[in-house]
Formats: sequence, structure tokens, C-alpha cells
Amino acid sequence: MSELNWIQVLEHRLTHLADSLRADWGIFVHFVNGGGEIAINADRQQDTMSLIKVALLVTLMRKVETGEVDLATRVTLGDDDKRLGTGVLFLFDAGATFTLKDAAWLMIVISDNSATDIVLDAVGGPEAVNQTMAALGLDQITMTGNALAWFRALAGSMDPELATVAPGELARRGYPFKTPVSFAAARERYHFGEDRPFALATARSLGLLMLQIHDHRCASPESCETMLAMLRGQQLHSMLPKYMWGVTAAHKTGNFPPFISSDLGIFTPAAGSPVIISIMTQQHRGQRALVEDTVARMGELIIHAAEGIPD
Repeated sequence: MSELNWIQVLEHRLTHLADSLRADWGIFVHFVNGGGEIAINADRQQDTMSLIKVALLVTLMRKVETGEVDLATRVTLGDDDKRLGTGVLFLFDAGATFTLKDAAWLMIVISDNSATDIVLDAVGGPEAVNQTMAALGLDQITMTGNALAWFRALAGSMDPELATVAPGELARRGYPFKTPVSFAAARERYHFGEDRPFALATARSLGLLMLQIHDHRCASPESCETMLAMLRGQQLHSMLPKYMWGVTAAHKTGNFPPFISSDLGIFTPAAGSPVIISIMTQQHRGQRALVEDTVARMGELIIHAAEGIPD
């Protein structure tokens, strides 16, 4: 029996880590400098949560190039622009102003959901994103609706009235919280029973989208470099980059804790090969810290392998 090569050993170690948790995993790894690929359930369509914001960013920059959208357009925040979840804009007073480019930065670096729906409206809604992904040969990436629709559905599963209130009222009132146990149970029922994904994609398709950004193939070189700068500005580092040292990380996270903890990006070590890593989880049962640390340990193993590939 022949010995396993290094990429087979790496795949075995990643599989072992994935099998240690009760979750659905999708893993895609591509070593840019010809080092090969790893695909573990990489073609299973899964809920992306905020990973879909990378596809929205690509759509935005392509529309900027065609003149359909201007990043310098100033936006005035209204109460009905505010969304629950991650971000800071829902804390701002109505009347605050910023540019569409500012909104794109917030959408990526802190996963601001208010900024996300502002950008989504600017490009023409979910169908515009789906058309862009299809044009890039990535029709496995599908945006199913805006952030407002998802948060309305979640809140409405706890209190039907919240499914119909104005967006600003939903952001002001938030979720009906009675006890930690009942709130956790309501979120679990929504994830496991409602079948209402934020968006859908495979780990491979998201990884290939990142590769197109890296290779300047999904938009002009200038636009791709703008996207990479935003992704390098990511402020959430509890997963893939956590145990990486001397590595440039251009990435985006996606979470619905503790059920979904995903991370996607381009990671460039000081020496060795850049590597595309796309790790998706869903239907995890357990502690958020445990699944996030497992993703981080996967990133550590992958980047050590990348450091050994000639650049």
C-alpha cells in the first residue's frame, strides 16, 4: 500500500476535524500555485448566511463599471433602512449620511445588515445578484431574498405580529425575549424547521468566486483590487485567521450561531502559495466557540501546508 501524499494527509485531517462535531460541513481548498485542491462535500448546497455578501459586492462593482451605479452616491439613513443582527447602522440616528462605498465597506468588514440591504437595493435586488453569478458560471450561488425578509421571518416565527411591522419598528423592538432557554429554542426551531435560508451556495462555488476575484476575472483589475482591500479590512477574526501568523487574510464570515459558522477567503502566507479556503457549516448542535475553533484549526492546518508550496 503506497503512502499518502501531503494533500491526502491534509484532507484526512480536515475530515477528522469535521467528523468530531455534529454539523453539515462543506469544505473547498484551492492552492493557487498549482498545489492542488481538496473538496469535502464541496458541492452540497448550504445556507450561506453573510458569505453571500461577497457575491453582492461583486455584483456592485460590476455595475459600477457599467455606469449603472455610482459608489459616490450619498445615502441618507432612514429608520426603515435599519436591520437587526450584525452591524452599527441600526444604532445611528435617522438622517445620518454616507456614501454607497461606505455602505459596501460596512457590509464586508463588520457584516452590517442595514448596509447590506442598502447595497442590495442599489444593484437591483436579489435577482441582479443571481444574474451576475450565472454570468460568471456560478449559478449554484443563489440569493433568496434581502436581510429584511430573513429577519422578519425569524422574528415572525416567535411573534407573528413582527412579520408585518414596518422595518424600522422591527429594528426598534427586536425579538420577543422571555427567557434564554425559550429564545434559544425558538432560534433552533427556525434553523432546523423553517427551511428559510439567508442564501444558498456550495463551498466550491464560493471558493471559485474568490478565485475569480484573486485572478481579476470577475471584474476589472481595479474593481477586484477594491474588493480585495475591503475583504482584507475584515474585523471578524474568530475563525479561519485565528491561528494564522504572518498571513494576509482577505475574507468574509457568515454566522447564525451556534448553527452556522462559516468563513471564506484568500489567505496569503509570507512565503508559499496563496490559498482559497471555503468552509461552510450548518445544522450544528453544540457550542458556538467549539465549531468556530474547529474552523480555525482547519485554517491552521491548511496555511501550514500552503507555506510549504513554492511561490
